Amino acid sequence: MVTVPALSTPRTRRPLHPWLAMVPLLLGILIGALAISSVSTALPAIRGDLTLSDSGALWLVDVYALSLAATLILAARIGDVFGRKRIVLIGLAGFAGLNLVGGLADDGLLLIVVRALLGVAEAFVVAGVVATIGAHYQARQRVLAYGLWTATFGTGSALGPVLGGLVTEGPGWRWLLLGSVPLAMLAGALAIWLVPDSRSSRPSSWDVLSIVSSIVALGALVFALHEVLAAPIPAAIAGVAAVATLVFFVRRQRRLRDPLIDMALFRVPGFSPAIVRILASSGVSSASVLLVSLQLQDVRGHSAAEAGIAILPQAVAIALGGVLAPVLLRWMSSPALTAVALVVQGVGLAWLAVGTDLVAIPLVLVGAGFGVAATLAATTLFDVTTEDDAGQVGAVQEVGFALGGGLGIAVLGTVSSIVGAGGFVAAMVVAAVAVVAAALVPLWSRSAGRSAIQTPVVR
Repeated sequence: MVTVPALSTPRTRRPLHPWLAMVPLLLGILIGALAISSVSTALPAIRGDLTLSDSGALWLVDVYALSLAATLILAARIGDVFGRKRIVLIGLAGFAGLNLVGGLADDGLLLIVVRALLGVAEAFVVAGVVATIGAHYQARQRVLAYGLWTATFGTGSALGPVLGGLVTEGPGWRWLLLGSVPLAMLAGALAIWLVPDSRSSRPSSWDVLSIVSSIVALGALVFALHEVLAAPIPAAIAGVAAVATLVFFVRRQRRLRDPLIDMALFRVPGFSPAIVRILASSGVSSASVLLVSLQLQDVRGHSAAEAGIAILPQAVAIALGGVLAPVLLRWMSSPALTAVALVVQGVGLAWLAVGTDLVAIPLVLVGAGFGVAATLAATTLFDVTTEDDAGQVGAVQEVGFALGGGLGIAVLGTVSSIVGAGGFVAAMVVAAVAVVAAALVPLWSRSAGRSAIQTPVVR
């Protein structure tokens, strides 16, 4: 008698086409990017309807990114153990349900809680998407997949404020949340059908102290970076707590046989330099959006709408840079192209410091440089590690982007505030120096000196 394993057919079923899986994955990223960016223009209307205090309004904006960053590592571990497709589906289901509740909320505190939980749901989506791309695409396909990820996030970030304003002035701000419900349901249905599953083959354990300390450390660090200008004393206290908890977390990971994050990853040739480049590139990109917006409104007398339109070229350039990265690899190696992209960002920032009336061209340089550099640096993290590490690597990557954005705004915003009248110029110069310095960091050692196209994933 021939025995056929019950699970053999589902496990060996081939997807219809490898790129069809990107449709629901990118839709999940787009929903999250819109959720982060659209609330900024809708905030005045939300405050008026729900009578939020100034503090409550700040929490409504910040709590999403805070909870997202704080739960990324935990979400990645859950995906490694129970399946990365599964956590994407959990995150999308959470997005649908929570947006429905938020859209019907009549209480400001309830909406803040919903936004916090939406950040957790998006952490599941992001962790699952990034790890799935790292596990199922190789070489040039992986570069293109991450380029599409960067382009989608850049597009969502650009359209979010515009969409927030239009929807708020039209049917009302509640439809920003209610409109996400069918999108999340559609993404979930497509993910069930199209996205392949993967998980780590290594046995995993759950260390409560590691989980709690990672959440506290990342949550406190993101809070400190976001609030350093508005509330310096609470931010300083949170920063001290974050550093102390982070030191405890790192030391504990080094002692554990099965750590939540394997610290040995940072000793892999090319891994740490790629993280440095993600931090620098995302930091100056995020800070330039905020500081240029303030410069246009406070110094040049632009309206908020005019400033938003003026900044739009940077977001478009980010999307184009992500898509063009794999094409440019035909003429340059990945390490060289990443360095060039960072230098292009530096040139754009230095151009902004000159004080030209035309900000579109330098912002295009900043955005395009970030789109290319972020795509290639993210790809490098997976090229130098294994498929079993995909969950951990994806979490580290996304924490890098989140902390980079917060760190850039905190540091460069502080420079701008301290210097005074010439603060914008000083901040742009510091940003340019930082990103060019990141370009000089060796991306690969001699043992990992092949380009992203040539480097196979160890399986």
